[in-house]
Amino acid sequence: MYRVLIVEDQRMTRESLENLIRQSGRYSLADSISNAALAEMCCMRSPADLVLMDVCTENDESGFDATQKLKAHFPATKVVIVTSMLDWGYLARAREVGADSIWFKDVGGEELLSVMDRTMAGQSVYPDKTPEVKVGCASSCEFSAAEIRVLRLLVDGMTYREMAEALGVTTDCVKAHISSMLSKTGYTSKTKLAAVVTSKKLIVNGF
Repeated sequence: MYRVLIVEDQRMTRESLENLIRQSGRYSLADSISNAALAEMCCMRSPADLVLMDVCTENDESGFDATQKLKAHFPATKVVIVTSMLDWGYLARAREVGADSIWFKDVGGEELLSVMDRTMAGQSVYPDKTPEVKVGCASSCEFSAAEIRVLRLLVDGMTYREMAEALGVTTDCVKAHISSMLSKTGYTSKTKLAAVVTSKKLIVNGF
């Protein structure tokens, strides 16, 4: 049986994952923790073949940072990023830190075992895009890559001028992107837009 380390700070989700592992018949539980910063120490104490790694964990510890450290010291250990965050940038970030696969909780739990099986078989399982979410009258997939880049900076609290400087474009260009997103969503202010995409976890800064 493959031994699995679960890193998840939400108790109900962690217990659900624990039950899934115990009932699988082909995986066993190596350990289950809520803080990603402890993952490396857990693998030293109780080796794991596979880690199910949440992104935002207890004490604001990053699952991405923990994954990078794990892959550096335990390259044979597989890591599946398991997250409810729909931020499109997470796909690129997961690849950067060496995660073998990624799975979105919001899609449903039935396919997790399949993702685990495929990962242990040597596959890298990544979705083509994040799950679609509604933002006002629009779907998240209706935002262009340029609009998403502006949206990320907007959520970070930047002014038009700061966003323009960060992106290397004019303030009129930034305003045009925000105007386009407001038109698509039906919202009347950029503050409302930023609040909604944050609450729906379409954009999550800091991780």
